[in-house]
Amino acid sequence: MSEQIDPSEVADVPGRGGLVDTYGRIGDDLRVSVTDRCNFRCTYCMPAEGLPWLPKNEVLTFEEMTRLVRLFLSLGVRSLKLTGGEPTVRAELPKLVRMLRDLDPDVDISMTTNGFLLDRLARPLAEAGLDRVTISMDSLLRHRFQEMTRRDALDRVMEGLRAAEEAGLTPIKLNCVVIAGTNEGEVVDFA
Repeated sequence: MSEQIDPSEVADVPGRGGLVDTYGRIGDDLRVSVTDRCNFRCTYCMPAEGLPWLPKNEVLTFEEMTRLVRLFLSLGVRSLKLTGGEPTVRAELPKLVRMLRDLDPDVDISMTTNGFLLDRLARPLAEAGLDRVTISMDSLLRHRFQEMTRRDALDRVMEGLRAAEEAGLTPIKLNCVVIAGTNEGEVVDFA
């Protein structure tokens, strides 16, 4: 993209430039929520049903996201983290990754995902420029995984993890929400 940034759109932090908080810490990473939708219904995150989604016209387009990211890159952001909801449910996600990669070939681009759709998306995402993934996995026991996510999907998530590794989306990180009385006994299993 050849669109230039208007300097008036870029905030100037007196004396420092870039993004600096009130404690002097430099903000160099940006989380980009690509959707509010999710294909799981984790008990600690959302109700089983009845959650209203944003209307499509209220969700940023890829072009709008890219414009915002371009501004943040000009302020010193060096790391982009794609999140959601569940980012892989957003149609044409590899296209967004390619658009972001084209902004800066050196920016680090990662994604947090539940892994359910990675079996088919890992390679296209890697080819588009995604560097690595963080997979949310709260149990290695099928019944407990299903209880926590309300989806019988552990096998598919494990396939997604393998696909991510084969596609080179490494190092792979795991997120695990530990809930007393539910899965705290599995913490060592994740180590």
